[in-house]
Amino acid sequence: MKEFLSTRAVGFVSRDVDNDAAAQERFAALGLQDVPAVAANGQAVPGIDLAQVATLLGLPFAASPPALGPQELVRRLCHALATAMRLTAQLPPAGLATKLPNRDRTCLGLANHIVEIAAGSLRVAAGQPFDATTSAAVPSRELPVPELAVRADEVGRALAAMSPAPSTQVASFFGPTTLHVVLERCTWHVAQHTRQLAIVLTQLGIAPEEPLGEQDLAGLPLPAAVWD
Repeated sequence: MKEFLSTRAVGFVSRDVDNDAAAQERFAALGLQDVPAVAANGQAVPGIDLAQVATLLGLPFAASPPALGPQELVRRLCHALATAMRLTAQLPPAGLATKLPNRDRTCLGLANHIVEIAAGSLRVAAGQPFDATTSAAVPSRELPVPELAVRADEVGRALAAMSPAPSTQVASFFGPTTLHVVLERCTWHVAQHTRQLAIVLTQLGIAPEEPLGEQDLAGLPLPAAVWD
């Protein structure tokens, strides 16, 4: 049993679609495109949309807007992106090749993923849908650190120039939503992975240089655990 929707205990089984072939097959059979997802009684909904999850499980739920305004989310996203690149630059070659716990992804792959998350938010702001491909943020080519730093700087500059309106409507893989919601998701997604880079550095005996602090994470819907 684990606590779910913060106020109710709902029993569930967690499946790792990256490492569980049977889970991958069921995931595909249910027509899902991205994780997290919640399935019950032969139906499934995107786990990112708590309103859909609550409906599926028969639970009351009142959706609330993001706690932070869109401009503050952009600022946090820029800061987390810059922090991630600073931490990535601290990793030695062997550290860049280190794989993350229970993931077939190296730290360099994670750094590329972080930049693509931020770049995806720019594409959505420009009118593209927040589809499963944009959400997955898998780079077409994994860049080495010097090239990645240049791309991250370009993405960060473009983000800093944004003036997003909170009510801007966008299409997404979990249904119609707002750019505000997408920015919140992209910001906490980058922040969570940036926390992970700091942990990897610590495990390698390297002190992370100015990692994200509590003030950088406040107001973001982040899990308590770094690897959740």
